[in-house]
Amino acid sequence: MDIDYSHLHVCIPAFKEENILPTLESLKKCHRENFNIHISVLVNQSSEADNDIDTINKNCINDLESFNESNPHFPVSYDFIVFPSKHAGVGLARKTLMDNAAKDFKANGFNGLIIALDADTVVENIYFTEISEFFKGSSYNAASIHYEHPLDSMEIIEYEFHLRYYNSMQYHSGFPFAIHTVGSAMVCTSDAYLKKGGMNKRKAGEDFYFMQKFIKDQVCGNITRTKVIPSSRSSDRVPFGTGRAILKYDEEGYSATTYNPHSFEKLRKFNQYISEKYDDDSLEFNSESSLDEFLDNIELEKNLELCKKHTADKNAFMKRFYQFFDAFTLMKCLHFMRQEFPDILIKDAAEKYSTTFHNSAFYSVKQSLLDLRKEEVERFKTMN
Repeated sequence: MDIDYSHLHVCIPAFKEENILPTLESLKKCHRENFNIHISVLVNQSSEADNDIDTINKNCINDLESFNESNPHFPVSYDFIVFPSKHAGVGLARKTLMDNAAKDFKANGFNGLIIALDADTVVENIYFTEISEFFKGSSYNAASIHYEHPLDSMEIIEYEFHLRYYNSMQYHSGFPFAIHTVGSAMVCTSDAYLKKGGMNKRKAGEDFYFMQKFIKDQVCGNITRTKVIPSSRSSDRVPFGTGRAILKYDEEGYSATTYNPHSFEKLRKFNQYISEKYDDDSLEFNSESSLDEFLDNIELEKNLELCKKHTADKNAFMKRFYQFFDAFTLMKCLHFMRQEFPDILIKDAAEKYSTTFHNSAFYSVKQSLLDLRKEEVERFKTMN
């Protein structure tokens, strides 16, 4: 079914959220002419939630009621659910919201756009316009939306640098899945959502596993002409992510680190080998590093044979290979290689990246991050 670019459903899970109004106000200010916009908020908690969480969630519901009373022409749908403690978390909350959006679109005969947002994230007033325009001009089924944290502390500067450094190092190493997977910055068509099996129930990392369904099939693009602005606050609401990363700075002796560039250099040569392997089956790969042991563990040569056996040309071979050596496998590989190439300080990674890829002197982690933002936007523009 053709995409209906005018129908957009925004799904916002809210757990222990003390100030959801800025998010709603930013959505209200968006250009909405000729659009059918539906905003859904799911206030949720575990059956084992303590009194403090229960109170915060009830106050959030009061805020939603007050917002609707003050904005009768921009109503927000909301619900409150207590999930069983075994499954309670952001994954189940997102899944509940996005499943309902997809079912609603299907029941009304639309292939609309399902947007994932967070309750502590604000958007620009061109948010809906640029999301719609992106899908009008592409054949993608999903997209990652550009994001920028407020750079109001060294903690958030280092955290966002790590995210962009990791993404860009994947790109420079030759991996095709260098796309951000941020829960507050995702969108997909409702038909594709259903065909891919929808959102998962993971308590954290749900965004990564969801987006990989589209990224692995090369049907995920990047929206760069607008951005979302996630909160830079600390939080204990999920096991990892922005809030949890900021909390780590309170630990005595903590210093933020990221992946060693030597690991990516080994992987760059590995990707070059894979690209040449289809045309010259006699080639053998030897990185003279811990990468070789990891490749043995995942039976690389056996899987390369299967890839070649079941594909008719090089493009199909490469696509099938990266279905096997996907983003999750890459992450496991980098963790394995830490035994030889330990993580390095964020400052050292920023200096190395600036001198290697931007051919410029290193001034600060913040400046390196700003350079990375620009680099990514330009790169994604050429990819879309």
